[in-house]
Amino acid sequence: MQTCLKAIEVRDRIVAEAYYNYLSVVLDEPAVTTIINWGLTDRYTWLSDFAPRSDGAEVRPLLRDRQYNVKPAWKAVVKTIKEAPAR
Repeated sequence: MQTCLKAIEVRDRIVAEAYYNYLSVVLDEPAVTTIINWGLTDRYTWLSDFAPRSDGAEVRPLLRDRQYNVKPAWKAVVKTIKEAPAR
């Protein structure tokens, strides 16, 4: 169980870094005034059916987990918005 939990923490950190890195670049562009997120929770992500993981582990691409708890990705998005140049 500990190994599984650690793997989830590592994966969530990597996803959060991807959100942060992408949005940091996007929000450097002054013309960008809106962010649209497709999907809220891993419970209902279309990727579970369309692109399941080969190891059978849960797909965790979104800002909230299956129980609607915020994940590191959520915090990364908030941080990126706070750090972005004012519009």
